[in-house]
Amino acid sequence: MRESYCGLCDDCQLGNPGFLETVARLKGYLDQVRANVWLHCFPGPDGFSLPEFRQGLEWFLAHAECPGCKDGRGLEDCPIRVCAQARGLNHCYQCPDLSPCDKYELLLVQFPDVKLNLRRRQLKFTAKEYHRKLEGKKK
Repeated sequence: MRESYCGLCDDCQLGNPGFLETVARLKGYLDQVRANVWLHCFPGPDGFSLPEFRQGLEWFLAHAECPGCKDGRGLEDCPIRVCAQARGLNHCYQCPDLSPCDKYELLLVQFPDVKLNLRRRQLKFTAKEYHRKLEGKKK
């Protein structure tokens, strides 16, 4: 199971069976149709490298089992990972300083909802912790 501190792995399509099936089917279509026959129809900037495209599809199929940064993948010096490990957190949503945190700037460019999703998880986590404390006081 892939896991990350930042929560990106929760929404990752890399191991999604539907995504992988689509990639495999597309690769199969390319093998059957011999799409390189069409490339002369789109010269110049509209063309693309069919071998590189096929290599990209093969990459997705070969890397479907990414374990996430908590299990050894990702950037060693990722500021989010380094911070969470230093604070002893399992996930960033457990951090009381999540809202003002500036370590997400790089991710927000490609994943604008990543921090919003973490804040939602943080609110759910906080509510669960609060209810757990209330239940403990009733006993």
